[in-house]
Amino acid sequence: MINTLTSLRIFFALMVFGAHCYVLDPYFDAHFFKEGFVGVSFFFVLSGFIIAYNYQEKLLKKATTKHTFWIARIARIYPLHLLTLLIAACIGGYVQYSDTVDWIKHFAASIFLLQPFFPHADYFFSFNSPSWSLGCEQLFYFCFPLIIPFLNNRRNLFITLLICLPVMLTAMYLTGDEQIKAYWYVNPITRLPDFLVGVLLYQFYRSLHNKKISYSTGTLLEAGAIAIFLLFYLCAADIPKVYRYSCYYWLPVSLIIFIFSLQRGGISRLVSNRFLIIGGEISYSFYLIHLFIILTYTKMAVLYQWQIPWTISVPTIFCITIILSLLSYYYFEKPANKWVKRIFTKKTIINQPHEIINKNTTN
Repeated sequence: MINTLTSLRIFFALMVFGAHCYVLDPYFDAHFFKEGFVGVSFFFVLSGFIIAYNYQEKLLKKATTKHTFWIARIARIYPLHLLTLLIAACIGGYVQYSDTVDWIKHFAASIFLLQPFFPHADYFFSFNSPSWSLGCEQLFYFCFPLIIPFLNNRRNLFITLLICLPVMLTAMYLTGDEQIKAYWYVNPITRLPDFLVGVLLYQFYRSLHNKKISYSTGTLLEAGAIAIFLLFYLCAADIPKVYRYSCYYWLPVSLIIFIFSLQRGGISRLVSNRFLIIGGEISYSFYLIHLFIILTYTKMAVLYQWQIPWTISVPTIFCITIILSLLSYYYFEKPANKWVKRIFTKKTIINQPHEIINKNTTN
């Protein structure tokens, strides 16, 4: 585990949290907060880096199988996704439908994380809306073991992204404003390059992570990466949103991930604090449940006519979300992850003798 990258997850999850706080108070209806959707881009690029870091060599050397990889990914995302989906269905999470059959269609799409493939907000934001990004991750995970020989070649991957970029920019320019979210923000196919950027970052990391960098140089590099990210972030208001949904942030996010993955400077030491690492570990739970808490509060505030200033309500909601995320991570997410792996592993072991018998019979 690269501690700095684990810790960074909670910071970017907080940016997503801030981006959704506009429903609580107009104070958050400002660029500084609403631009927090960049947190999703960070997670996609980080996902490519971490998946390559953990599995690329194992898959290439046959130390693990595609089946084992896919089981691990299913165990990681599905238990909490299904739990939050059921909660959303019970409490009436956002979903627009015409009749029972239409509701079932929406629910089925969400169960299998296919909702972001439908270019309609009533689909890709239905029920627990943050789960659309899991549909993207699911595509990334499915593709990764299948194209691993190609991904292992840094030159091929770099050329592919170099070709993709002008094609994407042209297509983005030609996309109508009312369609950019459906085609460039939530669509798993158009977000796949974000994941590939992360895989490419790992190729550079693999070549350079043993390079000697002094503490002072590492600190300067980390401060520089943060400064560049903030420059892109604060100047983004002048850039059309369609570009900001994806490729605009490739460079600053990549610099943050790459520089902090080296763990050479003083800022890395600060963010490697145990409490921040725990924050990173619970960030998946935090991401999936935070909007429940926010929207539940807004409904109750209207129902009971609460007049609570955001300086009290937002910190309270944040603390409740953190507590529930801790409980979710330690008492549901981790046990469910182990249980799913154990169930699928048992099935694999049971089926292996039959496969061996069939092979021997064929021979």
